Amino acid sequence: MGAVDLRYMQVTFTVEEGAHLPGFSLTNDFLKVEYLTKIGDDAKGVHAIIQLEYEDPKVLNKPQGAYEIIRILEQSSTAALCEIIATGPLAKAFSTLQHAWWVPPTYVHPTGMLITIRGTKDALKNARRVLSEIVGDNFKMKLGGESLYNPEFIDLLPKRQRVVLDKAIELGYYDRPRGCTQRHIADSLDIKQATVSEHLQSAEAIIIHAFTTEV
Repeated sequence: MGAVDLRYMQVTFTVEEGAHLPGFSLTNDFLKVEYLTKIGDDAKGVHAIIQLEYEDPKVLNKPQGAYEIIRILEQSSTAALCEIIATGPLAKAFSTLQHAWWVPPTYVHPTGMLITIRGTKDALKNARRVLSEIVGDNFKMKLGGESLYNPEFIDLLPKRQRVVLDKAIELGYYDRPRGCTQRHIADSLDIKQATVSEHLQSAEAIIIHAFTTEV
């Protein structure tokens, strides 16, 4: 019996493109809001585990339109692991979709939002329709058999290479046509262009080697 043909769809919004969504108000309070795993569906939306990164832990007490905190599992001065119900329109819509799931990496950060969706071909068509109904056509989308942000590959990289690769992906360096240059990446990280080039080449070599040597 052959495997089911599951695919990835990755969708990105800038803050301006998704400003009407309640999730984007999170950029005012948090450095990053990262979806980790789904527990189940709820009448209000998606029951999930998320990680919140912040400068001031007091923001955890602030009501948010995008989620309700059920409990804080772990907390430090800069981050918290939380069990939540995601209640925004996107979460509610995806809680009703069959054969399509949010998967990591899915997060909100100061410059926008990334959603990674895995599902069957037909389910991803429905997911795209849902996104268009809620957001319009103000988003970028990529489809493929593998996630460009596959955490199994990213975890192979040293921390500094991950930082540079993440920034390159965020700024569109691997888009066609390219959304930025190595100089843009260097400026955004306040490092030399030669350092960016070195880290990207090393990261790409590690990922390609891991991919081509998989059993």
